[in-house]
Amino acid sequence: MRSDVDAALEALRAMVAIADATVGRTTEQLTLTQFRALRVVADRTPVTMGKVAQELALNPSSVTRACARLVALDLLEKAANPLNRRETLLAPTPAGRQLVERVDHDRRQVLTAVLRHLDADARDAAIATFVRFAAAVKAYETDSRSLLRGAN
Repeated sequence: MRSDVDAALEALRAMVAIADATVGRTTEQLTLTQFRALRVVADRTPVTMGKVAQELALNPSSVTRACARLVALDLLEKAANPLNRRETLLAPTPAGRQLVERVDHDRRQVLTAVLRHLDADARDAAIATFVRFAAAVKAYETDSRSLLRGAN
């Protein structure tokens, strides 16, 4: 008998496959980490390199390398933070923002096609579940950060 966690893991694998395929189709020259960094910057502009590393739960040197590649590809811009010269601010270029929008568009098309394979009741239930699941993930992330701060 399949457990709840196994069912969630199977759904996660399906979503990751969609995410990987849409990134790979649109951004052949980028790694998944580079695209994730671009996504964080596009969603939170302007943002510091440290915040991107924190958001992605990656080593700052990994984010620095990923962002250097994005700058070289003219997808990101870097500038010194006028309020703190030790920090570097990141923002997407128009090409970087366009790339993120194209991946989102592709993902919407794939998800629309997948959801069409469900009958109306199942589709409505799936969408309601996605909304609740996303809220639970946010609550978990908030709790995890709170727990980690308390442990320091």
